[in-house]
Amino acid sequence: MNLDVPPGRRKTIKFRQRNFSLEDERYWIQPSRCTSVDMSSREIINKLNEMEQEVEKLFITYDVIERNPKFATVGGSIFEFINNSMRPVLKCHLSQIKDTNMLHLIASSFFKRSDLHEIWAKCEFPIFAGLLVVYITNKMRKLFSEQHEPVIAEAFEKIQNTFDDECTALLDQCFHSSERDTRAVLDTNYHLFIHIDGCPASEEDMEVMALAADAKAKNFLSHPACQREIDFRWQPGFKLGQMAFCLFFFFPPLFFLRGRQRIKKREIKTMMMKMDHSGHMTSITYSNFMIRVYNFYTSPNAKYVIHTLFRLIYVIFYAYVLMTMTRKTMVMNELDEFLDEMAIIVWQCAYLTEMAVLVYQRGFYNWAERNTADLYRNYLVAMTMIAWSLAVIAPPTWPIRAFAIISADLFFYFSFVFATLRLMKIANVDAFFGSIVLMIKKMIPIMVKFMFVFMVFWFTYAVCHISLAGHLKSTPNITDVVWPWLLFSSGAFEIFGEADEEDKLGIVSKCSSAPLNWDVITDSSVQCWFKTSMIPVFLFCYMLVSSVLLVNLVTALLSKKYEDIDKVSHIYWKYKLYSRLIEYEEKLWIPAPLSLVFYILKTVFYFLSKIPIFGVVPAWFMKILGYFEGNIYAQDRRKNRKYEAVIEGFINDVNRWKGPTEEDKKAVELVREQMKIMESERKQRKYETDLIRHRFEEIMSEIENTNRFKRVRSQTFHI
Repeated sequence: MNLDVPPGRRKTIKFRQRNFSLEDERYWIQPSRCTSVDMSSREIINKLNEMEQEVEKLFITYDVIERNPKFATVGGSIFEFINNSMRPVLKCHLSQIKDTNMLHLIASSFFKRSDLHEIWAKCEFPIFAGLLVVYITNKMRKLFSEQHEPVIAEAFEKIQNTFDDECTALLDQCFHSSERDTRAVLDTNYHLFIHIDGCPASEEDMEVMALAADAKAKNFLSHPACQREIDFRWQPGFKLGQMAFCLFFFFPPLFFLRGRQRIKKREIKTMMMKMDHSGHMTSITYSNFMIRVYNFYTSPNAKYVIHTLFRLIYVIFYAYVLMTMTRKTMVMNELDEFLDEMAIIVWQCAYLTEMAVLVYQRGFYNWAERNTADLYRNYLVAMTMIAWSLAVIAPPTWPIRAFAIISADLFFYFSFVFATLRLMKIANVDAFFGSIVLMIKKMIPIMVKFMFVFMVFWFTYAVCHISLAGHLKSTPNITDVVWPWLLFSSGAFEIFGEADEEDKLGIVSKCSSAPLNWDVITDSSVQCWFKTSMIPVFLFCYMLVSSVLLVNLVTALLSKKYEDIDKVSHIYWKYKLYSRLIEYEEKLWIPAPLSLVFYILKTVFYFLSKIPIFGVVPAWFMKILGYFEGNIYAQDRRKNRKYEAVIEGFINDVNRWKGPTEEDKKAVELVREQMKIMESERKQRKYETDLIRHRFEEIMSEIENTNRFKRVRSQTFHI
């Protein structure tokens, strides 16, 4: 074989592709011969082949993966699936993970193996590895739930809940050992530890709570250690209630009127550095009262207050525009008649711009998964703007213009409804209202699904009622717009027990309500008697089913859902606090609609800064605008730890520091020690349980061998 290749190109050997069926044994045992797979990856693939055979061919049987011709075995396709699933968290290839036990744990989690605890105890970074198991099992649970495999989904959910509890117990061990070191555990960036040397993913930033949020580890994030850290970052400097925070925010003299000693101070992490005259880095302490006040006004809670204030102004102004709106049409030359509506449109454009920027930074799917409500709101805003533009631009002779005006008004009203409902998100800051919002959110799907059942009976009654009462025939100049309204109005309010008097009496147009005259029977008299008699009967049956049966049924379902949610509502609310914290830490300081001006200025200054010589001033303005942008906490902590390393004398140059600090190493070592203690206690409990079980079996064996037991058993069989 000629292996001569042009210089600069890597030598590769191409193997002929082999296709094996699922029944062929070589499909499972043939080692991967793809030249793009290194030796460490081949070992992982061979291990995945063994696991797939042991666990009833989980991935192939349930069509979790598709056969990839690049790999000679099914393990290669599973290996690619695992890599794609773990890349959002690990930020690297599986072969670049340093801890082999962690690799084994990751692979075993995808197969829901029973020896996960034994493997987890051997990992070098237990708390990170345990949350990875929660992340994996949560993904697999969703995957099999979508494929309508409830048994397998429940198995993965059981592992997810178990490891969520185990990680919470490990965090609790660390928390009772040292609260200060536990805070360092939550701040540790494990990307500095888990990767091999030279891996680009070691430059990534990710805190432990971010992984827990992605893994939906609710118990872990609701632990007091996480809650204190979240509360600490949400409102540093002083500890106040939310209402007191708003008062202090708008009335700064309260800081001095109440007295410094009456406000509970908090220890602040070193987040600001300065350089002295000799060129050495020193930290700015937060013992000064004014520094704490400054930190109070630059906290995520202060940003929350600002955005909430502008959101309330937006809703109030929106309501004023709707109540004072008098125009009946939209003409290009008469835009001054609806300038207030244009102001709302501009305000909504600011929301669309914010969404576009965040989607560009994080990706559409990542942003949409965390901000589903904002996505639907922006859909309504976009539809409003499209319909509004068509109504203004389209000539009066076009028929589409009239429908565009109606659509613009409809979406305009829907946007207002959604804006007012979004105000409930403000209440999530409080535990009581946050639990209520959660219950409403969980009950809405039940109402939406049950609405289909209502509509079946509703439609049936509406059609029969319209036919018997003859409403369509009695309506002059009937159009296609009337009959949908008749379908809606017939049976809509009867669900709540409000029946029309005419329907109770059976009044039909062009028919008298007099009883049937048996002496003079005609076709019209019999038909009128039939219709006037059947309308009350249909009304009675419909109200019996809808008002009594269906309403009570949906009430029972909602009551059961309420009882289920009420047990875990406080945990879910605490779990959501981290998402709220991250949202407002990364949020722009300038709220809508001023944010639209901010992005316009930033775009202009960005292009002007590219001009040679003249771009110095725009570049300076770009730096000023950068102070109004949100910050990513993990990146800020990483940057400040570099400065801390300079101060403590570990390194001389900030740019040369890439590894973990001594605080990070100490935090990792604390978790390892607590994991050893926890594992030894678990083994001790297991040993005691096995000992009791063994002793119980011996006692039962002795009882069975006694003559009395034999005699009783023989008499029982004889009977």
